[in-house]
Amino acid sequence: MRNGDLFIQKFNELDNLLHNITNLDRNIPFSSAVDHASIEKVTVRRHKDILKSIGRLRNAIVHYRAYPEKILADPRPEVIEELESVLAAIATPQKLIPKFQKSIRIFNDDNPLSGCLIFMKENNFSQIVVAHEGAHVLLSSEGIVKWLENARDVGLADLEETTIENVLEFEDRNICQYLSRDDLLDEAFEKFEQAISNGVPRLQAILISENGKPQERPLGIVTPWDLLSDNH
Repeated sequence: MRNGDLFIQKFNELDNLLHNITNLDRNIPFSSAVDHASIEKVTVRRHKDILKSIGRLRNAIVHYRAYPEKILADPRPEVIEELESVLAAIATPQKLIPKFQKSIRIFNDDNPLSGCLIFMKENNFSQIVVAHEGAHVLLSSEGIVKWLENARDVGLADLEETTIENVLEFEDRNICQYLSRDDLLDEAFEKFEQAISNGVPRLQAILISENGKPQERPLGIVTPWDLLSDNH
């Protein structure tokens, strides 16, 4: 089978999938189906640009006067691979749990800061999860540095006496967001992307719980580094 024929076959599967998702009439163009599906489906929204490019390539192939005997633009194997990847992602979007499910140590805000520092060093962590005022929040190395700078200025840098709660007041609460166990991997990608565009470039992690509520014990955690490594 020619690459162009395989491309059109996979494109038709994708076209059918998007029309099924949107319940649109089959006469509605592929590009419009992408626009409609991207409103509700985060996976479609994140792949919108490549989907539109796929649609343009399809049109170039099938509208060529000599098609199907001749194919004007025979797609490279990597283009077909990307089409297949996008098709699979939309057909079976991946949930955050169980992919990022893990046992998380929860610190209490009255725990000594010294113990938290040892834990972070031993595990090469840049943040920990803390139970604070009925919710689960993050304490990051950056928050600790801010506390140290302030403590140095006022002469109160006593690690043995300092509790995590003392340090949390110097932490930026925007470094953490929450999603539920049934939310999708693409929703985590989107949250990190939106944080940057919304002026919150230091969103450090997303805590995953049963219903995505701060009060619920985290079932897992995902960081930008997790998504970066997952994307390669």
